[in-house]
Amino acid sequence: MKKLVNAAQAMKDKLPVSEAFYSIQGEGITMGVPAVFLRLGGCNLMCGGNGTQHDKKLHHGATWRCDTIEVWMKSKAKPFNEVLNSVQLRALQYGAHLIITGGEPLLHQEAIIEYLQYLIPKVGNLYTEVETNGTITPTVELTKLVRQWNVSPKLTNSGNTYEQMRNIGALQSFNLLNTQYKFVISDKADWDEIQLMYQPYIDTDKLILMPAGEDIDLLNKNKELVADLCKQYAIRFTTRLHIEIWNKKTGV
Repeated sequence: MKKLVNAAQAMKDKLPVSEAFYSIQGEGITMGVPAVFLRLGGCNLMCGGNGTQHDKKLHHGATWRCDTIEVWMKSKAKPFNEVLNSVQLRALQYGAHLIITGGEPLLHQEAIIEYLQYLIPKVGNLYTEVETNGTITPTVELTKLVRQWNVSPKLTNSGNTYEQMRNIGALQSFNLLNTQYKFVISDKADWDEIQLMYQPYIDTDKLILMPAGEDIDLLNKNKELVADLCKQYAIRFTTRLHIEIWNKKTGV
């Protein structure tokens, strides 16, 4: 029992940080906004199919692969005062958004709550976005601290099963919040799947479609398809601005 208590105490006032960097938001309704990204370790899904974390190939019918696997699979427990550097803190003070992402950050809800309670007095009026796959319901305490939820439910093109990637209760909880539902599209069949498996549970005006593409060539390949779908069904379109500018997936 003493060892368990000591272990819990050792993790108190710490976050499992994979990376933190200052950039601009590359996707969704706040695309282009200066933002400090805080990526936490761990995920409950494996986009690209189980096995892709080992060989970087696609498995189980996946047509795309999570482009940050190699980052979020590694993390370090950092004390709150070491999570962000002075440049990143100053950016937040000037109005940059804080974007907590992963992996799946809601695996660490209690730690996030404690960190935001620590951070807010230091930077003032903090605008926090959380990027999540939508499979975990946020706690009431966390919803009070987060201004925007960027929910990216997965489709079968991710290589996950519906049992793994769809939680109707969680989706409906997010629907009551300031949420955007962003779906990755690589084929017309993906939109058909969204309409059948997800759209009945979420507001259509919160939907955003994004072309799949972990590099500029793949992004350009899918952009026209997604733009045409957005025009046909009056759905918001988003590109991946960081790919278009830097042709890099993270850290820029």
